[in-house]
Amino acid sequence: MRLPWPLRLAMAGALAIATSFAPPLRASGLQVSPIGLHLRANAQAEALWLTNTGAETIHAQVRVFRWTQRDGKDRYEASRDLVVSPPMVTIAPGDRQMVRVIRQAAPPDGAEASYRVIVDELPTNRPKGLEFVLRYSIPVFVAPKGDASVRATLSARWSDSAEGPRLQVSNEGNGHAQIADLVRVDDHGRRTPLLPGLVGYALPGSAMTWPLPSGTPIAGGVLKARINGETSESTLVAGTGDR
Repeated sequence: MRLPWPLRLAMAGALAIATSFAPPLRASGLQVSPIGLHLRANAQAEALWLTNTGAETIHAQVRVFRWTQRDGKDRYEASRDLVVSPPMVTIAPGDRQMVRVIRQAAPPDGAEASYRVIVDELPTNRPKGLEFVLRYSIPVFVAPKGDASVRATLSARWSDSAEGPRLQVSNEGNGHAQIADLVRVDDHGRRTPLLPGLVGYALPGSAMTWPLPSGTPIAGGVLKARINGETSESTLVAGTGDR
């Protein structure tokens, strides 16, 4: 089963013309925190909180998947290494519900293991107008045995292809790399934002590929990004070669 990156799906629309009115738009009040979980090797569970900030009762389904990366893409597979309890929730307006993410397998050897908790709001199926239905995808990282230290070791290259310019990042470390705020700095120090905000993750022992904006120059300059929330930038690519 393949699921898209941590996202919100908005399934709503409205059409207004001079002689008619659109039905009222109902915005969901579902919020999930924290936005990521880290389980230590000796921890059996962590808490995820679902909050209803809206005016109507919310129903949601919570599932967990093993997260790997192959052929430059995210892959999600059913797994019993982690389970969630409860998997179905009903939250009244103003209330919140704790969902426990429980580890059932032994900690991984050597490198951290990666999972995604998917929270899907369930539509009400009531004729009260259009509504937003949200999906949250929460990354979960499980530390290796003994809580061994983990770090990302990255190499990267950018290239041109028939589909346009692309960035490939390989991670030979034993910990994940969260890549954000990708910019190009030319030979004169001028900065061009390419992919603001979260670009994606490179998991241990994996390589990921992301498309760059059309027209991005490949020759000369460097690509920089913020790794794992650090305030300072790291250079991913210098020119057209590897890091």
